[in-house]
Amino acid sequence: MNLFFDCGATKCDCIVLDENGRYQQHCSDTGFNASYADDEAISAILNRFAQTANEHYKQLVFSGAGCGNPQNGQRVKNLLDKYFQADEVVVESDLAGACRLLCHGVPGIVAILGTGAAVCRYDGSDIAEQVPSLGWMLGDEGSGTHLGKKFITSYLKGELLPATVTAFESEFAMDRAEVLRRIYRAPSPNLFFSGTTKFMNEHADSDPQIKNAIREAVDDFFQFQVTKITNYQQYAINLMGSIGTYFLPYLEEGAAKYGIVIHRTASSPLHLLQQNR
Repeated sequence: MNLFFDCGATKCDCIVLDENGRYQQHCSDTGFNASYADDEAISAILNRFAQTANEHYKQLVFSGAGCGNPQNGQRVKNLLDKYFQADEVVVESDLAGACRLLCHGVPGIVAILGTGAAVCRYDGSDIAEQVPSLGWMLGDEGSGTHLGKKFITSYLKGELLPATVTAFESEFAMDRAEVLRRIYRAPSPNLFFSGTTKFMNEHADSDPQIKNAIREAVDDFFQFQVTKITNYQQYAINLMGSIGTYFLPYLEEGAAKYGIVIHRTASSPLHLLQQNR
């Protein structure tokens, strides 16, 4: 048996595969980005997974946010070795995992659009070129955090329709003061921002300001990330993540503006692997 981890900043899926890579079962827990999480936090998550996935595995592949950094990758590998038994342990970036699952050896552009965002050009076997995302404070255009920041800014500036404000404050059980506390005083404001995207998707048709915010975020994604790829118009783009699923019509609209074709989308690696039973 083999073990595959798909770990983003919000959620981590631990997926058991048979010898032929076919899905068997999975469990989920809190995610993390190795660039921000310390060893103690990562250990707590891996330890919980180890209580369930406690067999000896032929191969363990950990595809995670922040693991493209060699130092972070080694940290995570050391912790995996502590909690799991496997003949081979491979730690890779979440983007590398997305390339392998989406492209099947065909060159193209691959983007992860989840809590964070990442974009690269895949040459059919490796990541040949990657756009610096700069993280949620300075970049991550097109991510859930980027979208949520635009939405919350509109909320705080009084640009949303009264009905939208009422619905948001009711659903999230917060007012202006609590929103500001979550941003400036509570931990992980990026997760708070990205947590508003489902609401944005549900209310975009009833509030023009939300629709405009989505279109702006999508245009930012193509302008500041995708078009930074050399000869980007020569490649189709593949999208992995919940944002690509929620806002696919807007992404298709944005792609057409920049002369790009969207080839394949998936909400998560788990969903792709579940199709291969």
